[in-house]
Amino acid sequence: MSFDRYVAICQPLHYAAIMKQQLCTRLVGAGWVIGFTLSSYHVVLLSKLTFCGPNKIQHFFCDNSPLFKLSCSDASLLWKADSILISFVVLGSLCLILVSYMCIFHCILHMPAASGRKKAFATCSSHLTALAIVYGSCIVLYAQPSEEVSLETNRIVALLNTA
Repeated sequence: MSFDRYVAICQPLHYAAIMKQQLCTRLVGAGWVIGFTLSSYHVVLLSKLTFCGPNKIQHFFCDNSPLFKLSCSDASLLWKADSILISFVVLGSLCLILVSYMCIFHCILHMPAASGRKKAFATCSSHLTALAIVYGSCIVLYAQPSEEVSLETNRIVALLNTA
């Protein structure tokens, strides 16, 4: 979406030529492939765990942290691998989005008309708000390698992310 906003604001006359259906399909397909690949990796990680005892997860959904805590096997290596992978994905995509928005802000600040700047900022503000909520909660939830993560805090932040 940030690339779409970049093209719409910084290259408005070229928007139709750049944002063709083929490019949109490729961008969506790449997102699906990356998401499926990473989800498969998580399933492989979780399949290595052994579980015994209570099987109730005190959480809104079946997230990694509660499963790691529920496991009887040593999950310290899985905690670290999971945290590194998720940090790479979350922070990597966040960096790409931030670069896109820095280019957008550069274009906006060089617009001659104040009304054009106001309209461009209004277009981006809702996306930036959603990004702040989603990425902020993802960083709090998933970028912590510590096994001492409070499940109560995890549950509250997950509720914010889910809502």
